[in-house]
Amino acid sequence: MQARLFVTDMDGTLLNNERKISRGNKHAIKRAVDAGVVFTIATGRMHASVLPYAKELELEDVPLITYNGALIKTAGGRELYASYLEEELVRDLLDFARLHELHIHLYSDDRIYFRKDDEFAALYQRMCGVPGVVVGDDIYKYTVRVPKMLIIGKTPEETDAAQILVRQEFGGRIEAVKSSPIYVELIRPGVNKATAIARLAELMEIPAEQVLAIGDSGNDVTMLTSAAIGVAMGNANAEAREAARYMVSDNEHDGVAEALERFCM
Repeated sequence: MQARLFVTDMDGTLLNNERKISRGNKHAIKRAVDAGVVFTIATGRMHASVLPYAKELELEDVPLITYNGALIKTAGGRELYASYLEEELVRDLLDFARLHELHIHLYSDDRIYFRKDDEFAALYQRMCGVPGVVVGDDIYKYTVRVPKMLIIGKTPEETDAAQILVRQEFGGRIEAVKSSPIYVELIRPGVNKATAIARLAELMEIPAEQVLAIGDSGNDVTMLTSAAIGVAMGNANAEAREAARYMVSDNEHDGVAEALERFCM
């Protein structure tokens, strides 16, 4: 089966443990693109955090899926789709996080806003490579054009408990999915990587049977399940492994390159 649209997650998939794109992956991506494959990214990260990698791979004109599917936008700035949380819901989530003493931050117009300059804010800024803005209780002023909010826990167990709390409190008002052992992503119900990929494939007139998705974590499950070619990384968690039809090497051993070789060339 040959894939024409190759969609990869970033952290734990395209990127190695140093958050870099390996030489092997770069070489395979270039070969595939030269052969006519559309290569793109679907990530929970904000658009600004993806741009340096997209430019490194010369993906300027290719639509990038960010915020777990809430925004589809090219590296050149052309917006194709956006889905934002309701302002009232954003305020309710901020109140909820304060009540339960959870670290939560939000994204508005592709900027990150933190309530406090703490260890969680520092950790996240190091990970995404984009500086945030500490605004205290003024965070309630930034409730418009919010595609996603994020809860960060100290441990996987704490994060699991926070995810359960959110689901109990908000029910169908919010989708709470884990993108790493300590991150809970908060997005609109129905917004996910799978629905974004379907929109992109339709836009690019690529048949569903020629779409490949590759990932490693809980927020990749929808696309691994729905893609004709769903591929889990060797380092994938149990949920992602179960959702995928195929397996490749881990992110330290060019699993993306392996998938490109097997299914695109």
